[in-house]
Amino acid sequence: MMIDAAVMAPAERAEAIGLDAAARPGIQLLRALVTARLGDQHLASEPWRETLNLRILDYVRAHLGDDDLTPARIAAHHHVSRRQLYTTLSRHGVCLSEWIRTQRLERCRDELAAPAARHRSIAAIARHWGFPNAAHFSRTFKQAYGLTPSDWRALHDDPVRSAGLAG
Repeated sequence: MMIDAAVMAPAERAEAIGLDAAARPGIQLLRALVTARLGDQHLASEPWRETLNLRILDYVRAHLGDDDLTPARIAAHHHVSRRQLYTTLSRHGVCLSEWIRTQRLERCRDELAAPAARHRSIAAIARHWGFPNAAHFSRTFKQAYGLTPSDWRALHDDPVRSAGLAG
């Protein structure tokens, strides 16, 4: 039986992804740091290049809610041109704008399902994760998950309704 990741709890999704995906960037960065510390810049440049995409994605994850998260800002932070930013990510199959939108939607989805966020409005959650227009967010969310944000929240708020929508 295949379980849709959209209905998994955040902790279950993290477990399903596995520790390998979480540890890989750290291992590569550690490799680069050790090589650089040994004093061989030529050997150090390869791991730094190899980990650029991981460092970029990590930076973007940490700044998903920032209003000024732009390709220019991301590139400048990593001391690369915008062209190099896009080239690096495309080599790894990442379209930056789609990836950011997907990450923001996942954060919104997780927060909408969280009991601790029940007091926050859907529009406030959307704004927090980079969707300033509530109507656009609602359409984008429904397109991605097949439910409106309010239906998603209700699905996780009311166990009786959850059974009805799931069945």
